Amino acid sequence: MKRIFIILFLAFISSSTLWANGGGYKIRVKLDNYPEKILTLGFHYGEKQYVKDTIEVGTDGWFTFQADTLLPCGVYLLVLKPDNSFIQVLIPSDDQDFSLTTDAKDAVTKMKVNGSKDNEVFYDYLRFLNKMRPDADSLRAQISRTNGNVADSTRLAAKLTELDKAVKKYQSDLIAKNPSSISAKIVKSSIEPELPEFTDNDPQELQRKRYYWYRAHFFDNIDLADPCLLRSPVLHPRLEQYVNKMVPQHPDSINLAIDILMEKMKDSKENYKFYLIHFLNHYAKSNLVGFDACYVHIAKKYYCSGQADWTKKEDVEKICDNASRLEPILIGKIAPNFTVMDRNNKPHSLWDVDADYTVLFFWAPDCGHCKKAAPHIVEFAQKFKSRGVKVFSVCTAVVTAKEDSNTLEKVNDQCWKGVEEKEFSDDLFMTFTDPYLRSRYKSLYDVQTTPQIFILDRKHEILSKRIGAEQLSEVMEMVMKFQEEKKKGTGGK
Repeated sequence: MKRIFIILFLAFISSSTLWANGGGYKIRVKLDNYPEKILTLGFHYGEKQYVKDTIEVGTDGWFTFQADTLLPCGVYLLVLKPDNSFIQVLIPSDDQDFSLTTDAKDAVTKMKVNGSKDNEVFYDYLRFLNKMRPDADSLRAQISRTNGNVADSTRLAAKLTELDKAVKKYQSDLIAKNPSSISAKIVKSSIEPELPEFTDNDPQELQRKRYYWYRAHFFDNIDLADPCLLRSPVLHPRLEQYVNKMVPQHPDSINLAIDILMEKMKDSKENYKFYLIHFLNHYAKSNLVGFDACYVHIAKKYYCSGQADWTKKEDVEKICDNASRLEPILIGKIAPNFTVMDRNNKPHSLWDVDADYTVLFFWAPDCGHCKKAAPHIVEFAQKFKSRGVKVFSVCTAVVTAKEDSNTLEKVNDQCWKGVEEKEFSDDLFMTFTDPYLRSRYKSLYDVQTTPQIFILDRKHEILSKRIGAEQLSEVMEMVMKFQEEKKKGTGGK
């Protein structure tokens, strides 16, 4: 398992800005049908929710959240006991003294707002949607029951279109009348960009044009640099959809997507910082083969270049050191050469292997996982021996005490006994040792745990790595199939 440095980011960011008159925020809440004595104020932050404050009800029946500093703007949550259901509250940056009265069992319908235009607009919109939803659901249900009757389905679809137009008009009016409100930002972010008309006789080409246009305009209706949206339920899902669904799942495409996103966030220190840390951590922990390339890209482009200036110097050094160790063994790179010894103490270099494919296999004689992997590796070697595949096996036992002949003999004995126990026969495996690590293979291949498996082609390009032994045969089949198709596509070159 690789060890990649992960940097943590405390999510509880607070503003030290004081109101001009020395005040702060004061939010009063009164709830009918809520017998509990405590109420929690939480907030969205990225993909998670956090607690800001928990208070008891006052003798006047009101819950009062207040402090002498402003809250960062965003979508906050009144979290209800005992089931942790919640009521959403908008907190603009300059409108933080207001009261809310509602029914805990019917918060949207019964919501009354005093002193917050943004929350009034927001709850009017939610009530409008609640009013429209039953009619829309009814029409969809009727359409599903038309049993192919064209006249009925056309008539019902026309009514559904009229409802959709009404919703869109309400949304456009809300945005136009309250352009800087959080309500407008949330509503606008829910509106999909409208595809222009494309004309092409080739259906595949038409689909391609639509896809690329939609991907290019994916963020037309949402400002990635808005810190209010960082504390909302709308920004993070949109980003995740773009990176994980809209973009081809290949490290090069994902790296380009991340660069696009960071560029859009560069004017917001908080958003930029949060998502740069988010992406670094995400790809540091990724178990997808080859996606360590994303970690390396983020580390070198942003952290090692000084663009993550909030990070401690020693943390940057660790991140950059990890990236430097991982970069030479990324998929697509030429595997670093090294020389190790056989049981007769004769040197053999990785690049001297003459095979269409080389499986580089690092293992330790005292490794429990290696023992479990051994039968799978043996079966693999037997299956692929006649198909141009050779296994370059390296026993990772090393001399850790004083370098004398007894210690060296002990290490070698461990390796060759391990070969016999695991049935790594000479006709299936090329097995080597380097007890003094003179070849530096552990640092070259970041071998911190065993077993480790790499698949190389004839030119020693890394085709796959970090593969479980039980998956090796399946992965090898896919690799060989892909390489054959690739050859056909390039005329066998």
